[in-house]
Amino acid sequence: MRRAKPRIDLGTEQARRVIYMYNKFLEGNSYSSAEMYDEIIKVFKVNLSLRTVQRDLRTLHDMASNMEQVNIGRQVYWRLAKTALTPKYLGEFDSGDLLNLHYLKAHLQLLENSPLEKEVEKLLKRIEHLAPGDAFIKESFSMINEWGQVDYKNYSSVFEELVNSTIDKKWVNITYSEMFETEIRHQFAMFKGFFTYHNSIFFVAFVPRKHSYVCIPLENISKVTPALPYNEYVPEFKPQEFFGNRIGVSNGELVVAELLFKGEFAKVFGYRKFNPKQITTTDEQGNVKISFNVVLNNELINWILGFGSNVQVLAPLELIDKVKTEHQAALNLYQ
Repeated sequence: MRRAKPRIDLGTEQARRVIYMYNKFLEGNSYSSAEMYDEIIKVFKVNLSLRTVQRDLRTLHDMASNMEQVNIGRQVYWRLAKTALTPKYLGEFDSGDLLNLHYLKAHLQLLENSPLEKEVEKLLKRIEHLAPGDAFIKESFSMINEWGQVDYKNYSSVFEELVNSTIDKKWVNITYSEMFETEIRHQFAMFKGFFTYHNSIFFVAFVPRKHSYVCIPLENISKVTPALPYNEYVPEFKPQEFFGNRIGVSNGELVVAELLFKGEFAKVFGYRKFNPKQITTTDEQGNVKISFNVVLNNELINWILGFGSNVQVLAPLELIDKVKTEHQAALNLYQ
């Protein structure tokens, strides 16, 4: 007949130590008895023996059925079973949540051999509880380069200056050129943050002389210096409004674009959301028409050109003319 486990009575100090140990194991850490002893001495600052800590570990093992011991070489390590580290609410995540966690984990793994390695390791252990295993292919960050990659090694000082001025909300003088422009500008600006687009780093800045926000590629900014405080009112930057009305990042006239996805392209792209306020309809042939408000800029035209003959612009006339002009210019290169 199987004997019941003896009742465990913990004193106050031992209970504190055991609870602390359990919380450390919940972080995904593994410890040998000696490593846990060093941890306890450092935190509790008491004079204990290694044997006392070993006894605490055995007590925790008796109390928590998911505690396990593993042999690594000649050393024995204590840890919590992986099943115990997976939260019960994981099934409540939607695919977007899980995607973001795996995406974040893959990005952090790229920093494992950097000066931040120790801090990154801690973050990875915490995320591992929520999104266990390696599912995202992190090599895709550097190997899928349809837009090429910019070597930002020489932009570290500029990047740091812009990030600091963004966080501190300070005005700066900048020397730069805007996207698709060669003219060098010298202006002062207030930066609001950065993002990535087509494998480039872009900064959003309010430029008083333009009375608007602009997006500037980091590689187009050659100089940043502190500026005196400027008294002009800076309008609130609204990301949803700014990005929601454009394909790409540059400015332009706001128009209502109507596009028709035909044939196989209708099946592949016709039901994707390109704009939060997009209207989508399907005709009897299976062609898909979408319409939305959008800024008429170079990126919009290039995006449409990328679909070739599988997408037809229905409106506005100005957009139709620009696409026709670009198609003709491309043909002229091969005559």
